[in-house]
Amino acid sequence: MRWLRLLGLRWLRLLGLLVAAGALALAALYLWYVRGLGIRPQVVEAPGLRWTARAPLPEARTEVTAAVLGGRIYVIGGFDGFARTTATVQVYDPATDRWHLGPPLPHPVHHAMAAAAFGRLFVVGGLSGVRFAPTARVFAFDGRRWTEVAPLPEPLGGAGIAVVGGRIHVVGGVGRAGDVTAHYRYDPADNAWTRLAPLPVARDHLAAAALAGRLYAIGGRLGGDYGRNLSRVDIYDPRTDRWEEGPALGTARSGHAAAVVGGRLVVLGGEEPGRTIAPVELFDGRRWRAPTRLPTPRHGLAAAAVGRAVSVLAGGPRPALSVSGLHEVLVLEE
Repeated sequence: MRWLRLLGLRWLRLLGLLVAAGALALAALYLWYVRGLGIRPQVVEAPGLRWTARAPLPEARTEVTAAVLGGRIYVIGGFDGFARTTATVQVYDPATDRWHLGPPLPHPVHHAMAAAAFGRLFVVGGLSGVRFAPTARVFAFDGRRWTEVAPLPEPLGGAGIAVVGGRIHVVGGVGRAGDVTAHYRYDPADNAWTRLAPLPVARDHLAAAALAGRLYAIGGRLGGDYGRNLSRVDIYDPRTDRWEEGPALGTARSGHAAAVVGGRLVVLGGEEPGRTIAPVELFDGRRWRAPTRLPTPRHGLAAAAVGRAVSVLAGGPRPALSVSGLHEVLVLEE
């Protein structure tokens, strides 16, 4: 019977080695895919445009939102590297190139929408947990604390948001039953939402921005599937409460970000099957062009403009769940 005990011990040792090897392989896979180990920014040069690296976020995240208040950039919510929804608020000061923690959101969210108006920062809607449950809750930050204000008329996440004429517009996104054409306007002075002309095509993971007094709904995906990305751009005129289709993006994308700087609309990042999207597109009010590339392509990122610089923040360098604390800045010099 002794040989059976010896054989059993050998099999136990072998099993232990196999378990240890499997754990190491899983850890390596996690570091490579989720944490983006081994990914290096590419050197990108373009006339009149300059990329620089700034202080990284203290915590790697994806599916964040961001807005500028008082010259500082607030990066809010999202997923951490273990797919946990966070209420973290990190604040960046471009003058010092430093980060500090802000007061956390009262309610953790990912795929939320943020904008600043009338001296306050608003975080609108978003999704909760791994079930991606949409919320209608809206929080306002006055530089000291968060307060809850009038909720969205319906729960939404992964929508576009922009400020036109001092009022906050929220378009598209995913609701309880899937993609929506919803278009709501929030007036901070009245703390009230108004339903406006619906988005012509329902989609989620789109971006929005305001340029020359009009609202742009840019790209997105159908049914949460980044294999069904859109290059479509719809333009809303608040004077007539009507939409029209604008020039399409050169690259269909979703999970991207948009900002306005120097009178131009800048669209960055996104994901598609098998990869994240590198080309950066600029719109001057007439046509799109792609003069540069994101040094580290990623999705679930945020973009925030201060002066002539666009901070491109956090996001996943690989499709689906991956995270980073990257902070790359595009400066428009021309």
